[in-house]
Amino acid sequence: MTPEQIAEAASAVFARTGARPVDPAYVLASDIPLELSGEAVRARLCVFTDHRGNEMVMRPDLTLPVAGLEADRLSSGKNGPEAYTYAARAFRLPASPDDSMEFTQVGFERFGRASSPDEDADAFALVHSAVAACGIEDWRMVMGDLAVFPAFVDALGLARVTTDLLKRAFRQEGGVAELLAGAPSAPEVDLAHALSEAAPDVANELFLDALRDRSIPMIGTRSVGEIIEGLVAKAAAADAGGVPEDARRALGALASVNCAAPETASELSGIANEHGLAAMGPVIERVARRVDAIIAAVPQLGERGRFRSGFGRRFTYYDGFVFETFAGALTERQPIAAGGRYDGLIAGLSGGRAKATGIGGVVRPDRVVRARGSMS
Repeated sequence: MTPEQIAEAASAVFARTGARPVDPAYVLASDIPLELSGEAVRARLCVFTDHRGNEMVMRPDLTLPVAGLEADRLSSGKNGPEAYTYAARAFRLPASPDDSMEFTQVGFERFGRASSPDEDADAFALVHSAVAACGIEDWRMVMGDLAVFPAFVDALGLARVTTDLLKRAFRQEGGVAELLAGAPSAPEVDLAHALSEAAPDVANELFLDALRDRSIPMIGTRSVGEIIEGLVAKAAAADAGGVPEDARRALGALASVNCAAPETASELSGIANEHGLAAMGPVIERVARRVDAIIAAVPQLGERGRFRSGFGRRFTYYDGFVFETFAGALTERQPIAAGGRYDGLIAGLSGGRAKATGIGGVVRPDRVVRARGSMS
């Protein structure tokens, strides 16, 4: 099958649901993906300046602009669930050398339906049907739930500043491990206190001066402002007593969860029970119901699916169930299909003027072609 044939096959699966076909704006104001897509995407955006001097980006995926259409619809006074489907181009600097900067995403986005395990399972089953229609029979899947870690943190009963810091660290690759590795040094705390008391432009200069004095280069995709925010938060958490040892053990155990899908609930329950976190019961029950519903719809998931506690955190606008499907010799940076829940996205895009649940999924025809080729 050619990429065009694969796109047609996947599109036909999504079209049968009655979703409305769309091809939203190619260009977005840069603050939309910069604020909502996370650090991993930030370094891969195709950024340019328009004739008015505004910083813009080519759409890095279809979820953001389609969600923008829905936010506009709801803000205009229209109500009720809505669903969209598309087969359209997206633009990102490649994650791997054999990926293209411009590629097609075939997918769907659903808004305003129940945020439930059954709806999550239905969305995954729909993506799975599209993958099967593309001729992929040998696949594997990884899923996570971005609501689990914050719920565990809340259940620990820590100081608010520490709770907020842990949740922020979870969204950064290696952030929780770094935070739990130890308290900040005295010089770090002193610098953070100075930065917190200074005006933003002065704080930036103080921070950059500190780097130059220590011959430390700026590495990574976070801005100076974001790094300063993290330093100040880390110092404030240390002032509040930091992360107690029992909480460190609980979070360390949670971070290590990487199990077969059917074992998810028992793994999470074991950690909650060991550390006396009874408040986690409803959250774990929701995860268990979702796994059961997905396996009922796609029985192979029982053997081919895994749950990872930290999976999916690099995509900031997702806030619940997330998954990626892999096939052939492609790496885990190259899923052939993916999806997830983003119940807070519409509120974020509309400035709080509208709210709606959201979930979607996509297939990458270019990667499907390569996966099929590697399996032949």
